[in-house]
Amino acid sequence: MATITPLDAVLGAEIRGVDIGAGVDDSLMRTLTDALYAHRVIVIKGQRLDEDRYLRFGRQWGVPIPHVLDHMRMPGYPELMTVGNTEKRDEDPTIRNGAALWHTDQSYEKVPASATMLYSIIAPEYGGETRYCDMATAWDNLDEATRRRIDDVEIAHKYGHGTRRAGEPPANPIINDEQDRRVPPIYHPLVMRHPVTGRKALYALGHGAYAVRGMSDDEGEALLDELKEHALQERHIYRHKYAVGDLVVWDTLQTMHAATPIDIASSSADSRLLWRISVRGRPVVHAEAA
Repeated sequence: MATITPLDAVLGAEIRGVDIGAGVDDSLMRTLTDALYAHRVIVIKGQRLDEDRYLRFGRQWGVPIPHVLDHMRMPGYPELMTVGNTEKRDEDPTIRNGAALWHTDQSYEKVPASATMLYSIIAPEYGGETRYCDMATAWDNLDEATRRRIDDVEIAHKYGHGTRRAGEPPANPIINDEQDRRVPPIYHPLVMRHPVTGRKALYALGHGAYAVRGMSDDEGEALLDELKEHALQERHIYRHKYAVGDLVVWDTLQTMHAATPIDIASSSADSRLLWRISVRGRPVVHAEAA
């Protein structure tokens, strides 16, 4: 039986007593989705999965999304990515630390990701955390006048655009014109109402967000900077330290996330490898609510 324990943090819950590899029926899936929508991040402990079982689980959450960057896809499994510091390509810091900036997966696409998951294959003894920002609580903590001012605002997104915070690296670069054409500029609401729960949250203020509809460049940048600084207060952030077998799922419509920069692996003590799946759409068990 699944046991769900809220983390001692602004968001997140730990789940034990679940064997994802054995299959997830509708009852368990509802337990997991309810936990995710309540806590924004769930950490399912102690999993042992191969690529096929992991992808099967991912498909229960929505339609898996092959990443726009072809070189980031797992050979034989284009809907999966490997993330870490153990592969030859990870010697390039723009690849190894390309996600070490605040962002929201696929916010630059017309239908953005609804959930992302990382499954920990190799976990370092130190470093390699993922940071999560609770954008629902950030919305709740805005003053009423600001909430009224921004409730109907739309933000332009494009992969590789937007200002960086101090110390943030550039995102993984677009490699060719074809990849760039796949992600033309797109507008999304700044305040996202969750399609299942109806709860409001600030949406996607990190990498990719670069302009505000109806505002000058200076006005738009000032608003985005103001809201980003508000959202990224320490009181809104949780840092997850991975153990082997952790399967972390987060609601991308209610969070931002960022990797912690990491060096290339030099031994087992500092090696990191995770498998990533992002999906769009509703979980199968919530399809009837569409």
